[in-house]
Amino acid sequence: MKTTSLHSRLLRSPTAYRVLAAVAVLLLPAPSTAQDEFPPGLPSGPAPAPDLTGRYSPLTCAPNGANCPFIVADLILTAVGQKMWDGYEEVIGPKFDCAQATPPSLFADPYRFAIHQLTDRVIFEYEKDDIIRTVWLTGWGHPEPGAYDASWQGHSIGWYEDDTLVVVTDRYQYDPHGIEDFGGIPSSTLKRVTERYRRDGDRLHLQALTEDPLILEEPIYFEFEYLAGPEPLILPYRCELDQARFPTRYADPEKGTNLADFGGRDPDLVPLGVRELEQRGEE
Repeated sequence: MKTTSLHSRLLRSPTAYRVLAAVAVLLLPAPSTAQDEFPPGLPSGPAPAPDLTGRYSPLTCAPNGANCPFIVADLILTAVGQKMWDGYEEVIGPKFDCAQATPPSLFADPYRFAIHQLTDRVIFEYEKDDIIRTVWLTGWGHPEPGAYDASWQGHSIGWYEDDTLVVVTDRYQYDPHGIEDFGGIPSSTLKRVTERYRRDGDRLHLQALTEDPLILEEPIYFEFEYLAGPEPLILPYRCELDQARFPTRYADPEKGTNLADFGGRDPDLVPLGVRELEQRGEE
């Protein structure tokens, strides 16, 4: 499927359907479960169709299987993106200072998440990095980001298309790990991520498209599938700065600090660091 046709399909917006859905929501009874009322104090209402509320675990990924969501070396980068990847130094990455993971890498992390549907917004709650993403539903009014409001998770708006929730996010801040947080592909403030969520029984399907004209010559597209389950999320994640910075002690600048040479870490020392972290975790 060509990217252009996929992109236009991702961004179509049937206004009439959204108006009818909003009217239907107002006629339904109020929710009675704590899941629907998360977080406390926010305007709450019944989950609009489709009902995506639930907790989910990563299951399968396409098209690259074990290498999902994508193979870093296969990405087609701009000249600027390629230079930044070639000069990547892992030890200066913000992840060592407890910076949050961001889309699209966030979607592939082996952690669970929950979806909470409210009347005017949808909230994504992740085990990873204690992340909370708020998706403002169109038609209800929401705060617009200001000139200085770029952030790790950006600004998300969403709407329903039949059985699908569409989420479009921009206003991301510059992120050295914003495209790929292990191999060191950055993202610029022009990053834009479009997500489409559809549930089929206990399976949640995600289609994700990532664009960044300063870094990517071609958008990145992949699909994910998640399994619904009743188990509560393991929270808080509670990143601690001293532990997050610990691996940087074993960086070897003479070997480089990119993914191709084992992150610049001395293979003889890495096991020592891992064991110390595990011991500290047990304590």
